[in-house]
Amino acid sequence: AYCAVSGARAGVNAAKYAAGIGERELDSAEVERLTRELWAPKARKGGFTPEWTLQVIQNTMTPYWVLLYKREDRLKAALNTIEFLRDHIVPQLIAYDNHDLRLAHEIRNIVLNMEMKLKSSLFRQESRWTHYREDYPLRDDANWLCWTKIRDVDGVMTFTKVPVPEEWRPDPSIPYAKRYPCEFPNEPEILPE
Repeated sequence: AYCAVSGARAGVNAAKYAAGIGERELDSAEVERLTRELWAPKARKGGFTPEWTLQVIQNTMTPYWVLLYKREDRLKAALNTIEFLRDHIVPQLIAYDNHDLRLAHEIRNIVLNMEMKLKSSLFRQESRWTHYREDYPLRDDANWLCWTKIRDVDGVMTFTKVPVPEEWRPDPSIPYAKRYPCEFPNEPEILPE
């Protein structure tokens, strides 16, 4: 669901951007560079398979102590593995056929996505909905009633907060326990009989 929503939003915004920039002349040197990059996994004689790399990613990201019950030290440990894959394994992915080539490019994108997920989880120092931090177990509307925006600034992944619109905000005069009656994010409210 996350990927479908993110992909739909990215597609709409990419189309708007493309419609507004007008005709562009292609840089032949850039086209050659991108073509080499596209086919590089098939040109390599040795390296790491996409399937093996995907298994490492899954082993890193799916344990409940990373995926569900997050804490800074564990998130940083997972991020260390993902950054290692990004820097040392992804550049050496191999493809024996076009199916492997597609998988190699998917792996590159999955690694980027996991890096964004882990860094976003570290950035948001609170718990909210499916984002539960053991080291920050409560919602913090004063500081975190916002969306996290990720941008590439000169090759560096940067994070900022975008406030949730006023009409979506809960009433701050209501005490926390009544505003959020569930002890944990996503726990169903237990009503007295």
